[in-house]
Amino acid sequence: MPARLFAPSVAAALLAGCAGHVADYVGDREAIVAPQIERFGLNLRQTQCVANRLTQTLTPRQLRFLNRQLRDVRRGYYDPDRLMVRDLIRAASGMADNAIGLAMVRATASCDASPDAIAASEVARFMAAMPPTPPRRPAWLSLGAAPSGQAIAIDGATLEQQGTTRTAWFRLIDPPPAPANQNTYRLRIDCAARTINSLARRRQETDGRVSEFREYPDNPLPVEGGTVMEIAFLSLCQDAPAATQQQPAPTPPRNPGQQTPALPSRGALLA
Repeated sequence: MPARLFAPSVAAALLAGCAGHVADYVGDREAIVAPQIERFGLNLRQTQCVANRLTQTLTPRQLRFLNRQLRDVRRGYYDPDRLMVRDLIRAASGMADNAIGLAMVRATASCDASPDAIAASEVARFMAAMPPTPPRRPAWLSLGAAPSGQAIAIDGATLEQQGTTRTAWFRLIDPPPAPANQNTYRLRIDCAARTINSLARRRQETDGRVSEFREYPDNPLPVEGGTVMEIAFLSLCQDAPAATQQQPAPTPPRNPGQQTPALPSRGALLA
């Protein structure tokens, strides 16, 4: 009689012990690990995606072991104050069953939840929260006028220097009574090659609105003497590295007693 009473109690105990595992097969398998995965810094979409990917490759028994492993992680290995996806992958990869760690790596990668993806998302969120950079105000500086009377000015706020090249927006000013020129030109000056390349032209209205924009094909041309292009060249190429500047042609030998002619000053070229 006692044996008969004991048998039902043993059966009930066995059934209670297996109830959780039976529920793994008949219930939502994602719920086995999803609550623990969410603690590692993943958002709701990433958590659901990773849990779903894991259920496609791991058995309920493996999911249960993973849940226990993640549940025991309380402090971050890389940052003790918070748990990150790197801690999630580290915990799964440290299990005896290598298939669990591999499944976690693949799941986080396919759900945009890998450490690199999380870092990129945080950078994008940080940049989006920053106030937009205000546009630079034009800073037009007159460089001088050519003998023809035409002058040239540069927008100093757009000047870019790279090696022996200088790139900026320029404006040409015709002498009166010519009307004001609303066109500006993006020029690249090569101090070493002594060339100027016109990259683009834009037309700006009085309110600053650009009403026309056109780019030009690459076509560097030599700097012509006595023009506003030479003025721009001389103004921007003073500080170019001397070793890379074009070397002057050798001076032919002169007869004894012949005087060397004086070179025109830079002031004369800018007059």
